[in-house]
Amino acid sequence: MESFAHVIRDAEGLHARSCVVVSREAAKWKSNITVRNESGIADAKSISSLLMLHAKRGEGLCVSCEGADERQAASALEVLMRMSV
Repeated sequence: MESFAHVIRDAEGLHARSCVVVSREAAKWKSNITVRNESGIADAKSISSLLMLHAKRGEGLCVSCEGADERQAASALEVLMRMSV
């Protein structure tokens, strides 16, 4: 399993547009990808699941990837999230 931590920098938090960006990237990978915060755990490939985390600016997220391409998926998502979330 590969994982990384991310702190939300976007003033709007993890909003619909950023959920779409994250879920589209996650859908490219075969690995199971989850995003966790204090509110719960979300399937990164599901926009609605990500939205239900209600993640706000300054809140920490833990992204975990498990599967055949976990290292590549984690790396790609980490770069993407640093730029857009």
